[in-house]
Amino acid sequence: MSKVDLNLSMQSVPSFFGAPIGDIEDLSEKKIAVAGLFCDHFSQGEPGARYAARQLRYASTPLLANGLKISTPSNIIDVGELNVFPIEPIKTQSILEEQSSRIQQTGARLLALGGDYSLIPALVSGQLKAKPDCHLKFIRISRNLDAAETPVAQKNPMNRSSATRQIAEFCGGASSIAMLGVSDLSSIEEYEYLSDGFVRSAHQLSKSLTGLSEQIVDDLQDEEVGFYLSVDVDVLALPSIRSNSPYLGTGLSPEQLTSLISELGKLPIIGADVTGFIPDLDLSGSAASLTVIEIIRCVIEAMSQESALCH
Repeated sequence: MSKVDLNLSMQSVPSFFGAPIGDIEDLSEKKIAVAGLFCDHFSQGEPGARYAARQLRYASTPLLANGLKISTPSNIIDVGELNVFPIEPIKTQSILEEQSSRIQQTGARLLALGGDYSLIPALVSGQLKAKPDCHLKFIRISRNLDAAETPVAQKNPMNRSSATRQIAEFCGGASSIAMLGVSDLSSIEEYEYLSDGFVRSAHQLSKSLTGLSEQIVDDLQDEEVGFYLSVDVDVLALPSIRSNSPYLGTGLSPEQLTSLISELGKLPIIGADVTGFIPDLDLSGSAASLTVIEIIRCVIEAMSQESALCH
């Protein structure tokens, strides 16, 4: 029996960062409910992101983290997997909205891990239903805009290529959207749709992050405001971060991405997700897994901060 096998045999069920395992009834103010998303069927892209939550639970367990200095954040609870119906998109959308709303109503904040960006509009919709008086701004860190126009007669309401446009419709228009780290691969039509939003490329962000949060909130005035932060690991300039991806273009380094997330911690983040990671499913965590764990840790820290802006 290997050392890893021996260690696992002596441990309880792995959880994110070794956090307590609980349910919605265990949530309260200032808690962060960390949940997995076991679904990537609606992405129209590469399969495998549904396994990210399973991989990250194992790889973030302090005992198995390959020497990485991991400690359990005191304010997180692992609430398991959010319910999904992988071959029923309409039913999946409805149940994700309900679960997101119920978590928000407890006063806790939802952090969803794994899965695909096509699921995120349902989570954002649930946040809005729980706090209808809150002006919600959506910040997306990704190389893709995903703001393609959706056909009126679309049978599948969950579609990655149009997910940002759908979220904009929920939040009151493109002016509620901030897209960070984008490449030049998106269509002119998508850029035109987001012309009223806040768009910055990876190249622009790599020069300086000074004043970025203040720029994002310039047009908010005195409204009650909250921010939803969505991070796609495809923004990283690493061909190995998504094991099946041939992408070799420009992007952010892991250090630049964590610095960006820390800067956004000045804002009141009421919900977040980290999507797009396709793991190799090694037990103790590859270098890519550990990179994503560090990104998630920074997101948890950003969500836990008392916001310096938007009071």
